[in-house]
Amino acid sequence: MSSPQDIMEITFNVIYLIYIVAIVTLMSKNMQRVKEEDHRATNRIRWAFVALLIGDLGHVGTRLILFFTGELESNYTLLGIGNLFETIGLLFLFMIYTDAWRIHFKHPKNWLFYTLIAVGIIGLIIILFPQNQWTGLASPYEWVVIRNTTWLIQGVALSILLIRDGRKVNDKKFVRIGIYILLSFFFYMPVVFFGSAVPMLGMLMIGGTIIYMLWQYTSYSRFFKKK
Repeated sequence: MSSPQDIMEITFNVIYLIYIVAIVTLMSKNMQRVKEEDHRATNRIRWAFVALLIGDLGHVGTRLILFFTGELESNYTLLGIGNLFETIGLLFLFMIYTDAWRIHFKHPKNWLFYTLIAVGIIGLIIILFPQNQWTGLASPYEWVVIRNTTWLIQGVALSILLIRDGRKVNDKKFVRIGIYILLSFFFYMPVVFFGSAVPMLGMLMIGGTIIYMLWQYTSYSRFFKKK
């Protein structure tokens, strides 16, 4: 029998998947509304969220399937594969959005940009190591920390850059996006690092996901929404 926590999570996941599919669809549909000078950056933003959507379909979609088949707590193989897809999606989300930041604020491809992209690539390499044990009962704690550190570095660095450059040109929406990204880690990191020891921390994922939804909508309204 499913617990109230499982039912709440699954209901929220369905709403979230519908939401992100709608946002990505509207971004693609409204590309013609984007100003010519913003086209390259906004196209990167759209593809960043496509990467996130693919990752979410792997993770959230797998959990939905296992929930309705009654195997949510027992099919470790599919759960692990879903988590792998989510990690890949997040790494690409931040790499592509970092490129969108660079293009929009007209920064060159300097050492900072290449360092952040390299962090993402290192993250992709790390998740390929068999020590991650994606399909096992639980990944070794040290590998959970290692593989999520690259994602944390990507996100914190990008948020600082967005806040800094957004303030310079008084672009309040980019400042807000930077704050959203930074805030999301206050919800996600306790789950990543301590969720196995304190399962109730998993409820923080809902708060983190809501912040991601705000990030997605603010990106959409900044460039794609009809003025």
